[in-house]
Amino acid sequence: MRKVDIFEEENSIVIDDQYSTDTFNFFPKERKFEVSSSTKNDVFYNNSTVEYKISLNPIELWMRTTELSHEPPLEYSIKDGVVLESEINKNKFIQKDWIEHLKKEVEWTKIPLLNNCEVNLYILSKHPEIISKDDYRRILRQSLEKIKLGVSKVEEAVREDKYSLQIETTECSKGIWYPESEAEKKERNEYYKLDAEKQKNSPYEKRFKYVRDFEDSLFKENSPKYVGISEEEFRGSDEIMRHLQKLLDKKESTSETSAEPKISKANGIIISLLLTLFISWVVSWFIAINPFLIFILVEIVAFLQGVIGSWIEKRL
Repeated sequence: MRKVDIFEEENSIVIDDQYSTDTFNFFPKERKFEVSSSTKNDVFYNNSTVEYKISLNPIELWMRTTELSHEPPLEYSIKDGVVLESEINKNKFIQKDWIEHLKKEVEWTKIPLLNNCEVNLYILSKHPEIISKDDYRRILRQSLEKIKLGVSKVEEAVREDKYSLQIETTECSKGIWYPESEAEKKERNEYYKLDAEKQKNSPYEKRFKYVRDFEDSLFKENSPKYVGISEEEFRGSDEIMRHLQKLLDKKESTSETSAEPKISKANGIIISLLLTLFISWVVSWFIAINPFLIFILVEIVAFLQGVIGSWIEKRL
């Protein structure tokens, strides 16, 4: 089960699932965040620092990695936004593809907003100087409608499939496959017993190819049957929609909490001055009556002035 904890005061997010724990610490003023990742039942950590920038019209999020390290022992793969290829090559187990991957990581890359949406949307929320609260809510609402509409189009396409494909939903993901049956289970078990070469020519491999082609027709942007969402957005659609709705509900409940009307600083000073004059007039009126009564009266009025002063301060 995937669990996401957002700590607003600490500007941090912890994402925990059955495989790993990722801790994100955000620094909005510097427009960067740090990530510490660890695999369950392991003492090995990956630590990275990522810079980000937000562009408008359309709203886009861009990121690049400026530092990447692993421990224990502490070793760096990226420093100051540069891939330390000479150090990485000392490890004979590192493949060349990994170095090419890191070279892409240090370049500015546009990030789909709904991939790892908890992190990306949190970043947007921390920059009201770029994205107003109304625009932020619009992004949430548009994203929610986009996912809902895309999923409904996938469901429609699956219903019309000639092989009666269906959507399989697990605890944290969606997928498309053939209906579950004893014959399908048997064929699948036999397929995985074959070596790689025989798998290529097996009937079950043709099933894989058909599903892959079917999914490409739905999730590739250049396809005439494109449903408007990516494969990743479809697979994580349940969690994405839950998170988007949670953010919208949170904002709505906040806006529905009506605050008491504020008063201006000038009005507060005037109210305080009038109250002081009133106290002075009352005291001067009673001054010739009874000293003890004056004492009691002053104490009561002082108490009232403190209460009203506190009320004024909260509304300035």
